[in-house]
Amino acid sequence: MAGGAAKYRHLSRKSSHRQALLRNLVTSLFTHESITTTWHKAKEAQRLAEKLITLGKKNTNASRRRAESIFYEPGQLLPRLFTTLRDRYLNRPGGYTRVLRIEPLNKHFDQAPSAILELVDGPKDMRFLMTAKTLVRERATEEGVREITARNVTKVTRYRERGRARWRVEEKPIEGQQERQPRVKPRE
Repeated sequence: MAGGAAKYRHLSRKSSHRQALLRNLVTSLFTHESITTTWHKAKEAQRLAEKLITLGKKNTNASRRRAESIFYEPGQLLPRLFTTLRDRYLNRPGGYTRVLRIEPLNKHFDQAPSAILELVDGPKDMRFLMTAKTLVRERATEEGVREITARNVTKVTRYRERGRARWRVEEKPIEGQQERQPRVKPRE
């Protein structure tokens, strides 16, 4: 392309097809809170999803009309964007979505790099679940919780509503286990 780098990925489609694809991906993302697609499509859909959540945080008539023009099911998703998601991300300065690389979905054909696109701090937040699983596993060992895991807990709970308090509830020991204080393993 003459004139420098492209400002977006063309995804080997005409502009109308590409816009329809991205609208469909974003509609699915807001419906299910997590979708699996190719990495390049996920990165482009992430840009549009971030813009939509920013529109939801503004909560003006113009932002409602703009969001309505993007969603395929505006009657179902606009109330969710302007209430639930707006309240969830009101204090967060950005970074409302996350793209996680995964193994290629279609192993027998094209080996395209795949990814999971998810809304951060939602019920299906993959990083939150992985951090919780790691924390439980490290608490079961004699060394205690490593420093990097403690930092990840801080990152995961930073913008969540009552994040640390809710995490403490989920950290209660299983009946029959003795309760012990987590020890942070110093960096070597």
